[in-house]
Amino acid sequence: MAKFGYTILYVKDVAKAIRFYEEAFGFQRKFITPENDYGELDVGSTTLSFASHGMGETNLSFRYRKVDPQDQPFGFEIGMVTDDVPGVLAKAVGAGAVIVSEAKQKPWGQTVAYIRDPEGFLVEVCTPMEGG
Repeated sequence: MAKFGYTILYVKDVAKAIRFYEEAFGFQRKFITPENDYGELDVGSTTLSFASHGMGETNLSFRYRKVDPQDQPFGFEIGMVTDDVPGVLAKAVGAGAVIVSEAKQKPWGQTVAYIRDPEGFLVEVCTPMEGG
């Protein structure tokens, strides 16, 4: 059996991405390499990581599509769970996020909103699922 260990987002500026997630969501920095090409945040039982596009190009033997805040977001999101969706949205916007979908209550009772981080990644901000 495998265990989900981490997600790596390839970004233009690793230090800037780390700062955004610290300010927007209160995560703690694990480390950033001296070269500023890789960094990790402590987000609970997994790790949210950031790597520079340069590192991605070195590590991967193929080209990948870079996210662009001016283009449509990828069909991929990271989710942030909170009891205070409006408060977290305000902090995220203050740190540089853009709201793409205001908070709405879903038929199953969960409140869900969507932002894009400064790099252009789609982030869901939501309340916990009932019974989850």
